[in-house]
Amino acid sequence: MRFASDGYLDLRDPRRVRTPGAFEEEIDPSPETEAVAFLLSHTFPGYRRLVRKLSTADRRKIRLAVWADSVSERMALVDRVWRSVTEPVAPPRDWGQPQLIQVATLAGRGYPLYLDGTVTRVLPHGGVPYTEAHGLGIPRIDLGDGG
Repeated sequence: MRFASDGYLDLRDPRRVRTPGAFEEEIDPSPETEAVAFLLSHTFPGYRRLVRKLSTADRRKIRLAVWADSVSERMALVDRVWRSVTEPVAPPRDWGQPQLIQVATLAGRGYPLYLDGTVTRVLPHGGVPYTEAHGLGIPRIDLGDGG
């Protein structure tokens, strides 16, 4: 660390600590299970369903989102990934009840996607438990072995 001639810290010193990922040219992607869990832990406005697995570039963006300094930066990255792996669906039939639209599976875990009010989420306020969804003919997507 350098000190200026008046005894104060020189903040222009390029050797100070920097946020991980902000200066590296190539960062490692998040592990697949961690990236999916982090992505699906958020609630997203609108009605969408998953149509593809997370790519390596998507998992890198998730890693950057985990390291993000601000909530707005984190949500911008997460929303960008969400929009790249999903497509819009029709609104729910009943606004009062969450509607199960899809079950995403990865490494033996199920992530049920619900349309709940004006958002898409994994954990609704009510709705059909994942164990009961097996016999309902709900579409599934396997997120394993993503690029």
